[in-house]
Amino acid sequence: MPKIVQNIKIDIEGLLKSLIECGIADDQNFPMPRSASNNVWEVTFACAEHVSFAMGGIDYAAIYKELSEKRSYTAKLLDGGLLQLMYRFEDEHLVRHRLAYYPSPELRPFQEDPELYMQDELYLDIVSRRIVPFPLRFDFDKTAARDVVHPMCHLTLGDVKGCRIPVSAPLTPRWFIDFVLRNFYLTDKYDFISKLPTHKLNFDLTITANERHLIHIVIPGPLRRG
Repeated sequence: MPKIVQNIKIDIEGLLKSLIECGIADDQNFPMPRSASNNVWEVTFACAEHVSFAMGGIDYAAIYKELSEKRSYTAKLLDGGLLQLMYRFEDEHLVRHRLAYYPSPELRPFQEDPELYMQDELYLDIVSRRIVPFPLRFDFDKTAARDVVHPMCHLTLGDVKGCRIPVSAPLTPRWFIDFVLRNFYLTDKYDFISKLPTHKLNFDLTITANERHLIHIVIPGPLRRG
């Protein structure tokens, strides 16, 4: 097994343990490294084969229901939010990742009333929300990249086909979990981010010169200069 595969596995395991200890994770599938061929390795999770269900033009509530019922996620959070972390490598080189967040279409977001969630009093009877839930996904695909049109790493909002916001580099598991917690679960009282394991991994920049001239997302790290 390549060292990078082992390191990604360890990183995800540490993050899941932190989410469990903090009480924000409701269910989880620990990472499963597997060999796809002699030099191709994946870090995925049990029931990941159902991820493809989310790729078609299907109603979001139906997508969420399928993924939730099939346990097709790395972690399920207290408010029903689903996290999916999937990586693919050739030898020591990252060739693809899929990092997705699917908020629940029925339960209120954690930030609206964290006290009830932390007291295990879930809003199972409340289906009205003040926001429209939509998924977000950080994709990295080395083989499909086209300058500006299809950035090697990009953020897609709402599974909109043409939405590919350039991202400066692939995301480590730690940066993805940080992004989700910081933007959807951080409150005045609950700071799950400070309890996460420290950053141990880093990926090189992949953004092109032309993509730098567009609005884009920068992934912090020791190689993020200029």
